[in-house]
Amino acid sequence: MTILDFVDEIVSGKEKARANVFILVSYIVYAACALGVWMHFSDGDFSFVCFAGSGVQALGFLLLLHKVRTTRSAAGISSKTLQVYILTFLFRLSSTMVKNGYLPIDRSADWAFQAADIASLLMVFQLMFFIHKRYADTYQDELDSMPIWKIVPGFMLFACCVHGELNHSFFFDTVWAVGMWMDTIAMLPQLWMMASRGGAVEALTANFVACVFLSKCMMWAFWYTGYEELGPKQGGYGGFNVFGYLVMFAHTMQLLFSADFMYYYFKWQGSNLQKGGSWCLGSGRSKVSEQLVLPMSMDV
Repeated sequence: MTILDFVDEIVSGKEKARANVFILVSYIVYAACALGVWMHFSDGDFSFVCFAGSGVQALGFLLLLHKVRTTRSAAGISSKTLQVYILTFLFRLSSTMVKNGYLPIDRSADWAFQAADIASLLMVFQLMFFIHKRYADTYQDELDSMPIWKIVPGFMLFACCVHGELNHSFFFDTVWAVGMWMDTIAMLPQLWMMASRGGAVEALTANFVACVFLSKCMMWAFWYTGYEELGPKQGGYGGFNVFGYLVMFAHTMQLLFSADFMYYYFKWQGSNLQKGGSWCLGSGRSKVSEQLVLPMSMDV
């Protein structure tokens, strides 16, 4: 689907015009907000990418929510992934709303970064309502079968034992570390579900994952420039920056999990192209999950 095709559907008032307008406006609003924060709150510092990453993630949840509302279907969406994301935001906000040890050094850390996480959390709660209440008959519970809750307690315990010191508080350093590990494993149930469905990916679910992937790229870049600050100040862990390397490991795994989803999505689209389809997110296979399009030459 090219940009011209996308615009033509809007101008001609075709079936997907309204959905396309919403997607286009969502990107424009995000770009405007990011530009505003960059110009007035970032001081032109590289740490702006931390807010940008959080904002892109919120954009992804918005588009996923729009997909569910438009198609009236929760098919292909993992409730367990959303549940782990709830833990991610609750633990992370418990730290970032009170302490600033793991926040960017510019003014975007005063409210913008937290606002993006709060927006994401509220949209995840609404998605959970749609999945388990309004469109519960479309949720594929039998495919969302990864036993993710068996490993969650282990990561929480690990975070209690190994965490940073930037917040200068055992509690707030620990909850931030728990949030990071929850973020690391959040995509696993969605990948599991995708594999159970034979690799098929719903259109705006793929759009959501693309936004998450871009978000992980930004967060990885942010922590790559700052992980050395996580090193022990008083010679802890024998003077070795254990937690700094763990943070880089966690964000690298987040990036790889998201990239894995993207790989299988394009692999599936390539298979669809060979069968006479097209490189667009509107090539749906079922009535239950009618797919939408993105204003891009390649559907990411």
